[in-house]
Amino acid sequence: MSLHVATRNFTSNTMQKNIIHLQDCVAGMLALPSKSVDIVATSPPYNLGIAYGTYKDNKPRQEYLDWLGKVFEAVKHCLKDDGHFWLNVGYSNIDPWVGMDVAQVAREHFVLQNNFTWVKSITINDVTTGHFKPINSDRFANPTWEHLFHFTKTGAVPCDKLAVGVPYMWDCNIDNTGRIKGRLAKKLGFKDIKDYNKNATTEQREKFDIEIANKIANQKPKADSRCRGNSWFVPYDTIANREKHRGSHPATYPVALIEQCIKFSGISSGVLVDPFMGSGTSAVAAVKCGLEYIGFDIDAEYRQFAQDRIADFETHDARELAERDTLDQKLSLFEVI
Repeated sequence: MSLHVATRNFTSNTMQKNIIHLQDCVAGMLALPSKSVDIVATSPPYNLGIAYGTYKDNKPRQEYLDWLGKVFEAVKHCLKDDGHFWLNVGYSNIDPWVGMDVAQVAREHFVLQNNFTWVKSITINDVTTGHFKPINSDRFANPTWEHLFHFTKTGAVPCDKLAVGVPYMWDCNIDNTGRIKGRLAKKLGFKDIKDYNKNATTEQREKFDIEIANKIANQKPKADSRCRGNSWFVPYDTIANREKHRGSHPATYPVALIEQCIKFSGISSGVLVDPFMGSGTSAVAAVKCGLEYIGFDIDAEYRQFAQDRIADFETHDARELAERDTLDQKLSLFEVI
């Protein structure tokens, strides 16, 4: 997957892929063919006075929400009818309603199919895992989570929950044989399986064994994992140099978070759009998941960092694949020997 760079505004209804356009996202998305995009994943400015490079993050509230309404309308234009729109909005104690206000604007164009909480840090049994920005306040708790809204056009788009599932802890959750035996024992008139084991006649046991064999043979294979729910713990990677790994962008999220969104959506190929590409996280996640991407940003410095980051990842990814192929070839030689 090669990286392309847009040097002028994108105004025609074409579909250039693997590209970051240096332009306003509303005009850019409206220039895309209607219903051409599989997934949109993004995090817009939060209007909290964050120090972005070009964008001024301090609009009057209604002006901010009206502007996002135009963004969401453009998202709806380019998103397929069975597409997915993932919207991350941060939480702030100084403006606790901003995430919900933004979601209400999106509600005018989409259905909220799932409402996730992105957990950045959590404490269990007095042990804290993950990262968060502490605040010096005697009124507010440290914010350790953010909104992650999953919108679709109908609210009825199938997802692949088990693509990001978690393994069952107990084997009995996978093997239903015990439950089947218990129900069949009661059907034969016994109190429970223990009563059956103690008192069943030879004829009853023969009938029992035949029915059990038939039921097990006709069972659909059960997955060895379950849905992880709508609280997603995805911590930031621990890094030594923020500028090197995330650039000068002040508000980033982990690649793993967008990977999880893509996998949950059940999309293994297609196009991802990020209207606010920023440091390129969504594009890297798209490449990792085998998708193509289209990004927009108005900050030339952010776009340059994103381009370099994507190129570095693709180079590293290609090197890893080559090394893996070489190792596989060596292993196959040993198998032949």
